Amino acid sequence: MDTLMQNKWSSVGILFGAVALMVGLLHVSLGPFTAPTLTLERAVARDVASVKRGIIAGLTGHEIPVPAEPKPVNVDKVLDNVGIGLGVVALVCAFIGGMRHETRWGVKGAFILGGASLVFYLLLFSLAIISGILIVMAFISWLTSGGG
Repeated sequence: MDTLMQNKWSSVGILFGAVALMVGLLHVSLGPFTAPTLTLERAVARDVASVKRGIIAGLTGHEIPVPAEPKPVNVDKVLDNVGIGLGVVALVCAFIGGMRHETRWGVKGAFILGGASLVFYLLLFSLAIISGILIVMAFISWLTSGGG
C-alpha cells in the first residue's frame, strides 16, 4: 500500500489505462449496443406520411403540431469516447508521474496501457479505412471488367 501512495499518478494512470483497454476490447467483442438506424424505406415512409398529414391539416385549416423527438444517445459513440479519453488521461498521468520521479514500473505501466488503448482504436480505424478502400477497388474492378 505504501508503494501506491508513493506513486499516486502512475498508479492512477495504470488504473485508467487498464479500464480504457478493457472498455475498448469489450466494446469490440460485445458491441454494437445501439440499435441500427432506420432503413431507407422506413425513413421515406415516415416523411411521406408527415407530408400527407401536413397537406391535410393545411387544407382543413388545422395547425399540425410538430412533435419534438429527443435524439437518442448513441451508446457506441459514448463508449468509444470514454475509452479514448481514459487512454489520454492514462498517458497524462504517466507523464506527470515521470515528472515527479515516481518508480519506472508505474510510469511505464501507465504509458503502455494508455498507449495500447489508443493504438487499439487507431488499429480499428485503420482496418476500417483499408477495408473500405479494398471494397471500392473491388467494385471498380468488377465494373471495368464487364461485371463478370
